[in-house]
Amino acid sequence: MMRDIIIAPPAAGPLGPAVMVVDTAVRAACAAILWVTFVTMFLPTLFNAVLRYTTNASLVWSVEAVQLTFPWFIMAGAVLAAQHQRHIGVEVLVALMPKRLARFITIPVQVLIVLASLTLCYVYLGFGMFEGGMGFAAGDVAFTSLGIPQSYSYLAILFGYFFLGLTALATIYRLAAGSDVHSDDEQISIS
Repeated sequence: MMRDIIIAPPAAGPLGPAVMVVDTAVRAACAAILWVTFVTMFLPTLFNAVLRYTTNASLVWSVEAVQLTFPWFIMAGAVLAAQHQRHIGVEVLVALMPKRLARFITIPVQVLIVLASLTLCYVYLGFGMFEGGMGFAAGDVAFTSLGIPQSYSYLAILFGYFFLGLTALATIYRLAAGSDVHSDDEQISIS
């Protein structure tokens, strides 16, 4: 089952093997981030709850650890959902349409996702309204107990949108090359 989550299906066309490798790498990175962030959020929260109810003490840094890792958890989950055609931004529009229309609307939807990803990365990296980017905007604020800049939390946004854009590009290629785009229970193809 874990193999089905991480290994991307084959893609047709001359770039098919490269698209499969990129999709598999994105899936593996997101799965690893999900596991690491889940453990990083769960264990300190569990220990903090036990400590609080048994000794009336608290681990001050545990809340900051959750605040630091939660954005990474959310963005990795969103990318993994998009890889499986289960992200709400990908699936809900297509699922509401007849199958024939859904096949032809999928590519413009994916183009919009690529454009949104490029726009966010453009602004995040400091080419938009924020001079110096989001990292600069939050870089001088650190978590009090951990001493880690809060910009590391914001970096999850860049990571997530970069990989959402790659996922959308791979989906466009798969559809243009005649491959099926698999979700858990259906296939979308343009033929």
